[in-house]
Amino acid sequence: MLKLIMCVKRHPRLTREEFDHYWRNNHASLVSKHAALLGIRRYIQTIPFTDTAAQCALQRTRNAEPVDFDGCAELWWDDMESHLAARKTENGLRALQELIEDERKFVDLAHSQLWYGEERWVIAE
Repeated sequence: MLKLIMCVKRHPRLTREEFDHYWRNNHASLVSKHAALLGIRRYIQTIPFTDTAAQCALQRTRNAEPVDFDGCAELWWDDMESHLAARKTENGLRALQELIEDERKFVDLAHSQLWYGEERWVIAE
């Protein structure tokens, strides 16, 4: 499996609540709408707990920096070939462009991070 992971920073004009609402209720629907065309097998949104005491305690146990993003997105494809296949069609390029334009409404793309990766399962139920 190929995975694209994005540590997402919200657009500076949005509160965390506005960001999360748009991401969950608008962008997720758009990804679902285009998933088959783009070969997306799985899409997961993860947001940090709002319990800042728990977050701070966790970070102190490892002398870690505070979380500096508003969420993490994971998109899964069978492989790089299936991921790139949609980009070779007019409809696929149009769908991808629609997703990127929508991201600009709620994501600070310049301060978000993304990368491709492969999972290494160590423990699986």
